[in-house]
Amino acid sequence: MNKIFSALTALIFLISPAQAKPVVNVGGYLFAPYVNLTDEGLFQGFTIDLIAAFNELQAEVEFQFVNTSIENRYQAYEIGRFDMMIFESPIWGWQNFDTSFIPLDIIDGEVFITLRDSEKNQDYFASFNDKSLSLVSGYHYQFADWNTNSHELGINFDIQFVHSNSASIESVLKGRADVAPVTQSYLQHYLQVHPKARSQLLISDRLDQAYTHSILLSPNSIVSTNDISNWFNQIRKSGRLKRIADKYNVKVE
Repeated sequence: MNKIFSALTALIFLISPAQAKPVVNVGGYLFAPYVNLTDEGLFQGFTIDLIAAFNELQAEVEFQFVNTSIENRYQAYEIGRFDMMIFESPIWGWQNFDTSFIPLDIIDGEVFITLRDSEKNQDYFASFNDKSLSLVSGYHYQFADWNTNSHELGINFDIQFVHSNSASIESVLKGRADVAPVTQSYLQHYLQVHPKARSQLLISDRLDQAYTHSILLSPNSIVSTNDISNWFNQIRKSGRLKRIADKYNVKVE
């Protein structure tokens, strides 16, 4: 009996979770093409592919995606649901939080779209006072002074709120809104999948905002900014970053 017990104890020790790698939780919210949801309910996108690249590069920790929402990400960060978030910006509501930001040479931004007709040109995007807008709830837009308060935005603009870039594009195509700001990389992806929409849309030459993405990292994380920077640079030098970026129509410097 003792021999059997000893053998079982040894086996349990070998497969004990204590032997697993430490986990770094990486928060993310629906923000195509960085995080998107398939029809089967699976998360995909640049963030998910980059997490896989981090995990395949090193064996010290396991990076694990944690879903949150645009509005709730600040509270989730405060209570420690995640220690890291890829593709964030310090100006997107993080000014009063204890964070570090690791700059990435990855560029994106928002352009404006409207239904094309013979009377519209680039001047159409000069003012939104007499136009209805489709905005993604919780997104920060420069033309709205980064305000995400739906009540205050509703006072200053004629707005309908949606939950994704895709819904913003569809609202313009279906005539439910005059104008929508859309993430530039996602718009290019959408037009590849729906090529007929290209001739239907007038796209602004100017950007609402352009941003160079950063990685948010908590000072309480088990990995350091140097760790993340070193691993990210290795992914870049290997060419994998460029391959992932090209997949999602994102520009890498």
